[in-house]
Amino acid sequence: MKKKISIFVLLIILALSLYLALFAGYNDIGINLFSKLFNLENDSDNMLLTLLRFPRALKALIAGVCLALAGMFMQAISKNPLAEPYITGVSAGAGLGIVLSILFLNSSNYSIFGFLGALFACVLVVLFSGFSKFSITKLILIGLSINVFANALMSLIILINPMKSYTMMLVLSGGVTNNEIISNKFLFLIFVVLLIISALFVPKLNFLRLDSSLLETNKNKKYFYSATIIALCAFLTSISVFAAGILGFIGIIVPQISKMLFGYDYRYLFVSNILLGASVVLIADFCARSVIYPLQVPLGLVVAFIGAPVFVYFLTKKGDMFND
Repeated sequence: MKKKISIFVLLIILALSLYLALFAGYNDIGINLFSKLFNLENDSDNMLLTLLRFPRALKALIAGVCLALAGMFMQAISKNPLAEPYITGVSAGAGLGIVLSILFLNSSNYSIFGFLGALFACVLVVLFSGFSKFSITKLILIGLSINVFANALMSLIILINPMKSYTMMLVLSGGVTNNEIISNKFLFLIFVVLLIISALFVPKLNFLRLDSSLLETNKNKKYFYSATIIALCAFLTSISVFAAGILGFIGIIVPQISKMLFGYDYRYLFVSNILLGASVVLIADFCARSVIYPLQVPLGLVVAFIGAPVFVYFLTKKGDMFND
């Protein structure tokens, strides 16, 4: 009963987050628009909602859900409560793709290059890790190596291109993007497909959490599930990069708060990470566009300002929750 009440509370928080994302702010559309959502009379309000706020809220929601689920999967299969989606080199690969697109193509659709860079980095990590004797430890070390190399290359590019360095740093700080290469409907369709695939893998997480000594006769199955889930995490994280850039802390903090609420029942953890991940990024995006209006703070910075203190609090005051 307590778990169902917690889910209901998270649903209310998500509803409030959506209201803030769609109807609140300095350009306050207000309660009147909310009550006339399907019968808008003011053309400017209609355009503000349909062309700006709804696509922005959709991408923030997708980014939050994808990062939270990827973090849940990574922590489950690695048995490491501090594992997060970017350990597979995704963030550095995405950043390098974004920087190269700005440098050579002057691209306003840099998010698609971030997406491709993230996927490429993860493919490299998985290939170097091997399939026959898949090892999470080896994957983390190789991912760390690619992260260091890609970050060094990215820093070099930024340093030797001062005319574009501000644009590069601003884009790398994260933010909901406008993109004409992939429509919002197609992005949402990809998101729904990934959500269904993720739900199908949830029952496998308890199997993967078993001690290695109990899996001697099922090692091949364990390697297959681990490699497949790593690929799923990479795709989830890449989609989040495409939607909202590189956002830290979501993939660590949200799964840990979900565990604090629901323990290790992955049926509830799956739902909790969806609701909580979406809510956190929606609220952060509302703060990003409202706190110093008319200027906008990069979304990644707002997430860091929120996530870092929360992470330190849980680490110092709730240390037991990190004993996975």
